Amino acid sequence: MSRSSVSIWCERVIEGGWLLALLLIPTYFNLLSARHFEPDKATTLRSIVMVMLAAALIDALERFANRRVTVEDASKPPWWRRIASIPLAVPTSMYAAVFLLATAVSIAPSVSFWGSYQRLQGTFTNLSYIGLGVLIAFYLRRREQIDRLVTIMILAGLIAAWYGLVQHVQLDPLPWRGDVVSRVASTMGNSIFVAAYMIMVLPYALYRGVVALYQARNADALPSRPSIDLGWGAAYVLLALSALALVFAAMMFGAVVRAADLRYWWVYPGALIIAGGLFLLIALAPHRAERLTFRTLIPGILLLAYVVFLGVSYALGQGPNQRVVPLEGRPGVEWPLWLGIAVALMASGYALVILLPRRANGTSRLGLVLESVGAWTIATLLLAAIFFTQSRGPWLGGFASLFVFFTLLLILALRRAQQQNQERARLWRRLLIGEVVVALALAGFLAAFNLSDAPLFQQLRDVPYIGRMGRLLEVETGTGRVRWLIWFGDDKAGGAAALIRSDPLRMIVGWGPETMFVAYNPFYPPSLTSLEARTASPDRSHQAYLDEMINKGLLGLISYLFLLFSFFALAWSLANRVTDWGLQVLITAAIAAVTAHVVEGLTGIPIVSTLMLQWVSFALVVAVGAIAGEYRMPGAAPVHPGAGPAPAAPVPATSVRQRGGRRAQAVKRGSSSTGRSTVPSRVRSEGRAAAMGVYAIILILVFFGVWTSNVDSVLADMRLQQAQGYIDSPGARLEQQIVGASYLLDAIRMEPDQDFYYLTLGRSLMTMVSLRADEARRSGASLGQIDPNASVATLLQLDDTAELQAFVLRRTPMELLSYARAVLLRAQQIAPLNKDHAANLARMYNFWYQTLSGGQDRDALAQAIEWYQRAHAIAPQDVAILNEYASAVARSGDYDKSLALLETSRNLDPLYNDTLLRMGEVLRAQGRFAEAVDQYLTLLDRDPSALNGQISAIATVLSSDPVQLARLRDRYRAAQASRPDDPQLASIVGLLSVRSGDLETAASAFAEAVRLQPDNLEARQNYTIVLSDLLRYDQAAQQAQELLTLASQRQETTDQQRAAIEALLGYLRQRANGG
Repeated sequence: MSRSSVSIWCERVIEGGWLLALLLIPTYFNLLSARHFEPDKATTLRSIVMVMLAAALIDALERFANRRVTVEDASKPPWWRRIASIPLAVPTSMYAAVFLLATAVSIAPSVSFWGSYQRLQGTFTNLSYIGLGVLIAFYLRRREQIDRLVTIMILAGLIAAWYGLVQHVQLDPLPWRGDVVSRVASTMGNSIFVAAYMIMVLPYALYRGVVALYQARNADALPSRPSIDLGWGAAYVLLALSALALVFAAMMFGAVVRAADLRYWWVYPGALIIAGGLFLLIALAPHRAERLTFRTLIPGILLLAYVVFLGVSYALGQGPNQRVVPLEGRPGVEWPLWLGIAVALMASGYALVILLPRRANGTSRLGLVLESVGAWTIATLLLAAIFFTQSRGPWLGGFASLFVFFTLLLILALRRAQQQNQERARLWRRLLIGEVVVALALAGFLAAFNLSDAPLFQQLRDVPYIGRMGRLLEVETGTGRVRWLIWFGDDKAGGAAALIRSDPLRMIVGWGPETMFVAYNPFYPPSLTSLEARTASPDRSHQAYLDEMINKGLLGLISYLFLLFSFFALAWSLANRVTDWGLQVLITAAIAAVTAHVVEGLTGIPIVSTLMLQWVSFALVVAVGAIAGEYRMPGAAPVHPGAGPAPAAPVPATSVRQRGGRRAQAVKRGSSSTGRSTVPSRVRSEGRAAAMGVYAIILILVFFGVWTSNVDSVLADMRLQQAQGYIDSPGARLEQQIVGASYLLDAIRMEPDQDFYYLTLGRSLMTMVSLRADEARRSGASLGQIDPNASVATLLQLDDTAELQAFVLRRTPMELLSYARAVLLRAQQIAPLNKDHAANLARMYNFWYQTLSGGQDRDALAQAIEWYQRAHAIAPQDVAILNEYASAVARSGDYDKSLALLETSRNLDPLYNDTLLRMGEVLRAQGRFAEAVDQYLTLLDRDPSALNGQISAIATVLSSDPVQLARLRDRYRAAQASRPDDPQLASIVGLLSVRSGDLETAASAFAEAVRLQPDNLEARQNYTIVLSDLLRYDQAAQQAQELLTLASQRQETTDQQRAAIEALLGYLRQRANGG
């Protein structure tokens, strides 16, 4: 059956989709969004797969419409048997079904399906991986498609490796927060992630290198013509370098060109797509084409158009909303030069492509050798970049991958040689034995490196890079300790293992994909807070198989292991049955790539790029079996030459006699030959129009789905990034908060069910309430009353910044607080298991009680306590929330309960200083000064600056108990002796000495504080007053004069403050003169 043009274009779209995914997913990141990496990769992959699936659906409908009914169709087995006969169909279906089941019974179904805000790795994304793999398995039918797929995969890995090496040599134009020099992070923002990706690409680069060398030795290879072959090699190198230069120019542009809007969102992804076009040109191997076509020139034309468009956009965008911000010590402003280099390299490469003779009948030996050299070069760059990530899990995965690849390769080579050449078989046998011996020796060395305390190994552990491999078993410090605590917890909570055992039903079906962030809270080990951020909550266990158990239970783990086992069994079976050496090596590479992923997952987190490559590897093996003729995939029937077009609809088969009878009947009815052709033609025409209408509807629906489920998510996050630039800036004023909140409202309109946007908006509104309350107090205005009708819907009706500003300025602080409460409540309703939402509501009510009502509104305090109780119930091991809860209880007057809560907190995390501080406050409020000071002294032993913010209040209260005040002062004096250069300690000693009545000690302390910090107005003022109290008026007047000089130089000093200092100076001079 011949293919229609619609089917041909569908197949092109599908292949273009998987090539685009292989290029973009590992290399794309979005500097304009708040998350930058994983979620943006996930939305990109989902969008691509949705378009591919739409094309596959259209292709299926087209094939169905053009099918011919045959006798064989009636004898086909049932559909479920046909599906079961497809390799890996059963384990894949089981795996997908378990995902859907776990999502249906999830504790947070929406999050499980769409994915969490932080990673977006829900069922939707995982079904996209599966969909990509299925489409590759069904539509990859020819060897040249394999070549294109593997080439694009390797060249995408080249971008990641190249950028990693650029970071290592400190030429990265982008100012990342972490250290990307000693541990490169490349295009994934995480050294472990990028290494995990590159160890999966590495076997495919080795495959191309090995197969090209094998083909170069083949007697059928064409004779070499060095000048032509080297010219073509140079052409491909120039095109690849042009792609890298273009990507580098786009990175530099993004680093230094700042715009107030999102006008340049297309610069980096556009560069990647055009680089992909150049890579595709390399993959198409124009040196083997019979002739060059216009399509060959498209990547070059697109590159020129890109450069021109970027230059024009930049020139037209000049103004206050666009500026260039050079980064000290980094490249960036040279981006036009690198664009020129990219164009020059592209033009040079194209000149060779156009001018050099082509070999339509194959590739010469030298050409194949050059291809092998290119593949081995990329493999070397990948290895170098992997090394500079210093990621031990991926290193182990890479070692396992290389061992599997070369071991299986040597076994297959040995078997082939045993059938053809016994002498060569002996060579392969020796190489196999040697390779295994070397691997065992390395494994033994690694074991000794980690277990032995010999001086040699102890010294090696301190050597940069390789020393990390000697600490694989360390679980008392560093990342090893973090993983151990996440897996097994501590003596207070059992971690992931306890979570899995806590519910027999959930042990079977799991808590749901992407739910560990909320399910883990009751099992969070408090010891983890000393190693990670105290507010952090793990959303992954750093162990892929534990994650399977948590997310999907035993069913998930079993289905995943069944899928892996089925893949390895199929791959090894095909490797032994297939006779084509190139396909055998490709299967070996796929096995090695999946092995790398499986081993790395023992201590790592599967990411978008690695999961995508896992399913691509599955699909490659399935497709290779079909290409090798081991089985036939549905829809892959060979196209017969000269076959005519298929009919619009199937008709029953008839005999010649019957056809003649129909013809006679038509003549009797007056039909002519023209009439016979017109009616079917009209029917076909109407049928095609209807089909095209259906196809158009499918495309409209899928693009609508892409926009609403993926693009909107990215745009909303880009709005969040813009908002954070305003609301998180130091000293952000009301105007900046309003602009930021306007962007957040835009984000919520795009993604109305994303709780993180409401959380951020609520925080911004609370800041506005604080600023407006300060204004009201300064002006003497009323704080107003709560608005019972406040709602999020009202805020969403404010379409721009001007409307929001007018809205904010018309509201009193209490009315604004009503809207902050509505926003925070909406966040809590969307994600009720997120501890942060309950805690934020508690903090809002606490702010209401303490700051806005001045401790008078007991209802607000009761609400704060209630929300703290809810937050504590969600996360009982979170000592930060527990401490805030205890303080709120203390404000209600229930000191015993407060102390009990704090004691629980101290038992959970004895190292948390905030607990001692709050215990001291509660004891001080009870008048138990000696016990309060005991807590303070213990706290000062840990951190001498821990009481800096509360020392004035503490000193005021302890003034009634000179003994306890002296104890506190003496401890500060001891701390000052150990830290003589700390002016804050000296000031505190002076303050406590004044309160104790020891003015001489106070004068000495304040003098030391002034010496250490001569520009500190407060320290000099305190010193002046103490000198005055000691009747040393001359010295006091001198300090007052210095104080006035300093105050006059400070813009923030008010006229009233300067007048007060002048009055003090006048008084001191008068007293110094005997007045």
